[in-house]
Amino acid sequence: EETPAATAAPRGRALYDAHCAVCHGSTGRGDGPGARVVRQPMRDFSDPAAMQPVSDRFLFEITKKGSSQFGRSNAMPAWGMKLSDGEIHDVVAHIRSLARRAPPPPGRKDKP
Repeated sequence: EETPAATAAPRGRALYDAHCAVCHGSTGRGDGPGARVVRQPMRDFSDPAAMQPVSDRFLFEITKKGSSQFGRSNAMPAWGMKLSDGEIHDVVAHIRSLARRAPPPPGRKDKP
């Protein structure tokens, strides 16, 4: 039987791709085409060190209420009127998976 986290990330990816990737980028680096309009740098979701201090609760709340509610850019809307709490939890699970799939550091060569 699959764990909730295992099933949430694929659902969250589809939601993330539809609603978040335009600014945050498909890999979570904050390099989507919409990122140019945001005057504040975005957190790199693919960087484990950058994501470690960020709680799931904060990711949930900022997604649900919008970034302006947390003293940040008003470019990120409140998704709580469009996405259910369960869908937002799925998006958070996907965001967490981006840091776990970070590519190896440059110069590292894996042998076959």
